[in-house]
Amino acid sequence: MNLKYKQWIDGVIGRALVSVNVLIVRGIGILVKRNHQLNKHPEHILVIKMLGLGSVLMAMDSLNALKKKYPNTKIILMCGKGVAAGIEPLHFFDAIWVHNDSNLFQLVGSGIKLLFRSWKLKKLWVIDLEVYSVLTTLFSAWTTAINRFGFQLNKVNFRNYLNTHNIYFNQFVPVQDNYLSLVQAMGVTEAIPYQIQLEEPKSVLHKHAIAINNTCSELGGNLRKLESVQLIHMIEHLIANYPYNVLLTGAPSDANENEQLIQLLSETAKQRTQNIAGKYSFKAYYTLLKFECIAMITIDSAPLHIASKLGLPILSFWGPINPIQRIKKSNQNKQHFVYLNKACSPCIHLTDIVPCKGNNTCMKDFSTEFIKQELDLFLNSILHD
Repeated sequence: MNLKYKQWIDGVIGRALVSVNVLIVRGIGILVKRNHQLNKHPEHILVIKMLGLGSVLMAMDSLNALKKKYPNTKIILMCGKGVAAGIEPLHFFDAIWVHNDSNLFQLVGSGIKLLFRSWKLKKLWVIDLEVYSVLTTLFSAWTTAINRFGFQLNKVNFRNYLNTHNIYFNQFVPVQDNYLSLVQAMGVTEAIPYQIQLEEPKSVLHKHAIAINNTCSELGGNLRKLESVQLIHMIEHLIANYPYNVLLTGAPSDANENEQLIQLLSETAKQRTQNIAGKYSFKAYYTLLKFECIAMITIDSAPLHIASKLGLPILSFWGPINPIQRIKKSNQNKQHFVYLNKACSPCIHLTDIVPCKGNNTCMKDFSTEFIKQELDLFLNSILHD
């Protein structure tokens, strides 16, 4: 199913169920009078994040602190298959439950199966990292977990009656700060930085490439992307002035678009530009970035957060989202970002209808000379560091 259909199901079906569930949950709560204090440590914590590999990676510092706080607790991630593929190689979670949402029947059937699995977990706490979802809130309530943590803001104020602990989601600070606030409500004091650990390959061409990513998820995807002509000028400049090859990253679905871009390059640039979209497992992809790339140039998407957790220098281009919502000040030594700060930005996540109606000047207005200048400033800073 595509994202819009999933959002429609979540909004229409989910909200139709909310009123009934609020009455049931509140009624049972009054009758049973359960103790929702944190004085007893959980045996299991179920973390729910259906979409957004980048979001899970941004939450890792906070989840790492939670793991240290409760070392004997099993932490389980419930997510979609896209998130699972990227998280599995990290071996961070004790288990990963994959929710199948390929069609409506699978979505319902898989959800029921996972709900039955949750009922078998003793002393369960649930963390719902989805900010806007209705159905994940209902799923959390249906687990009957003793403590259920989630985010609260006006659009989902019904959570005040379904979750046991609601944390205000501040849309104007780095997302990582919100994740920290959530785990602080669970007894954590401060985040513990998490970095992806990989075994160095026996034979590898050390730091011979620059990775470029211009791909992202369905949510505002095209609005976040650079234009082909901007990428062409970027690649030509890199090839002409630096000794590094260029690797174009992406999922299997991005391979054709990358290949079309390569065909528009000069012959010299073609020979030194490789399309790696969909050609590596996530583990191999992480290894490639860590040990063969000097840096990543990217837009706002999961590869940015992957590169960050690998400790890779990053140059990122931002438009419909303000970078301060995604990049913490403590990470800015290795993360250089450019942002035109248009009057209509940020817009994604804040409005259902973007003001530009798809004409994303916030990305299109990065001029060729400006891009070249930023590339040189960035590469000179890391080469002479």
